[in-house]
Amino acid sequence: MSARVNLANLLTSGNLAAGFLALILVERGDYAWAAACIGAAALLDSIDGLVARLTNSECEFGSQLDSLADLVSFGVAPALAVYLSTMESMPVAGVGACMGFLLCGAYRLARFQVDDASRKRFIGLSIPPSGLIVSGLAAIGPPRGLTLAMVIVISLLMVSRIPFPTLAEVRRLLLAPAKRARVQAAQAIRK
Repeated sequence: MSARVNLANLLTSGNLAAGFLALILVERGDYAWAAACIGAAALLDSIDGLVARLTNSECEFGSQLDSLADLVSFGVAPALAVYLSTMESMPVAGVGACMGFLLCGAYRLARFQVDDASRKRFIGLSIPPSGLIVSGLAAIGPPRGLTLAMVIVISLLMVSRIPFPTLAEVRRLLLAPAKRARVQAAQAIRK
């Protein structure tokens, strides 16, 4: 079996498949189900890197496959969903904002691949949460002006130089109070 066929890359392939299914659902007008598929893609994307590190199967192939899957699942699918659900009635602004979202997502992914600083702490909002937000907009259908503004802001955040916490940092921050409470409880029991 090829070294490229491993659990981490299978999870990444699941991310890509969920993005493709989301595109089919978007074309059918099932924006809520498409958003659910994008959510499933995000779940798979959140664990594929961890699995690669735990199984010592990190490789350049997997990294490139992950970026391609992310572009489909969190770039193409959400952009098409929000365009067809809400912004199609704004031919110039809607196309421009959705195309801008896709391009900013691609630039964000490319920057992550070549910038070592981006791997320690995210520089610019990463594409998975961006895609989740935009697909959520498509599913709930807020007013088109608000949708347009939010898509533009999210696009700009992806290519910004603003630091954002990684998933590991968020997890650590959320779990820190519970860990501190366990330590304090253990110390109280010892007294």
